[in-house]
This record gives sequence, C-alpha cells and structure tokens, in this order.
Amino acid sequence: MERKNMILFGRKHLHVSETDQIVDDIFKILNSTSGFVKLEVANRPALKIDINRNDQAEGEDNDNDRTIVKLDLLEPTFFSVPDDETGIFDKLRTATEFAQKLADNGITFSLLRKGREAITLGERARPSLSRLITKSDYIQVNSLKESAKLKNDFDDA
Repeated sequence: MERKNMILFGRKHLHVSETDQIVDDIFKILNSTSGFVKLEVANRPALKIDINRNDQAEGEDNDNDRTIVKLDLLEPTFFSVPDDETGIFDKLRTATEFAQKLADNGITFSLLRKGREAITLGERARPSLSRLITKSDYIQVNSLKESAKLKNDFDDA
C-alpha cells in the first residue's frame, strides 16, 4: 500500500485551521480541567499527562485562566514514528503555529522526557537562543540534551 504525505490546506506540514472546532474544543477542555492521566503499556509506565489549571506565576493577574499541561514521555520509544517524512522546517512551522494557538488560549505545554523538561510551548515559554531558529516567542528549548534524546527516541523504531 502506497503511503501519501498528509497535505492540509496546500502545505506540507500539519496545519490547524483557524476555524477548527475540534482544536477549539480541546483548548476549552484543557482550560476547564485539572488532574493527571497515566498510561501503562504491558504494566510499564509509558506516559503521564498532568494538567494544572489557574497556576498563576507570582505577580500575574488572576483575571485570566491559565493552564499548565505537562506531557511526560516516560517511555519515549513507545511513541516513535518510523515513517515520518516531514522535514525539519515543516515541523518547526507546525510547532510555531501550535505554540501560538496555545499562547492565545492561555495554555503552557511542557514536553518532558523521563521526568526532565525538554521543550516548553505556549504562554509561559521564555525562549532565548531558540527564538533565532523558530522565530517564535512561544517555543522554549529547556534542555538541548533532553530535546536531542527525545528526537532520537522518536526516530528509533
């Protein structure tokens, strides 16, 4: 069976439309939910999602709801994508759009690898050097080492 690249709206990256009701509903759920989910595969922890709502930083207004989502890939190789043919620039464009949408909705998304922060997307991201690469104020590379390990984990299949 021939595998075709996913092309949405004429672009070669995963693109979310401004009017995507499913994405809007996901953001609404995230902004109204707190708690955590842990996924186990063959009695081994694989993933933990921790959602904290209204987690204001010191000095912030409490008028707006804020949500912190931490996605901890406890067994990252479980989530590898061996047939991913998307290029690095397409992935960066997708990440930039996703991070902007998170920030617009008051959500911060942290990607962890085995408990160590790798990347932060969204409202509370504070990029430094990564801003030069991503051209985004909403993507922060917390640890280059963990991000590289995470990429290697995704590539290993």
